[in-house]
Amino acid sequence: MIFLKVIAFILLAADAIIGFRFFLNVIGVLDTTKYSVTATALYAVIFLLLAAAGFYFLFFQPDIRKALLISTGPWVLLLLVMLVSLITGDYH
Repeated sequence: MIFLKVIAFILLAADAIIGFRFFLNVIGVLDTTKYSVTATALYAVIFLLLAAAGFYFLFFQPDIRKALLISTGPWVLLLLVMLVSLITGDYH
């Protein structure tokens, strides 16, 4: 169980860092994104909210499975948003 808790913590920390970087790109502090402002804001919200929810389930509600599942959630949602963006985009 300790191993899963460490894995969940590492993934949630990565989610929080990536979400914070997306947030900094949205407010204009960083200029390292290649996506639109709307997509970057959506990614920031997804990563930060799910990281916060994952940390809540990891530390305050000792449910490691939920925390691990939530820590992989932003990656799945990011891939889905990128796939929809690629399908619906106009690339002339």
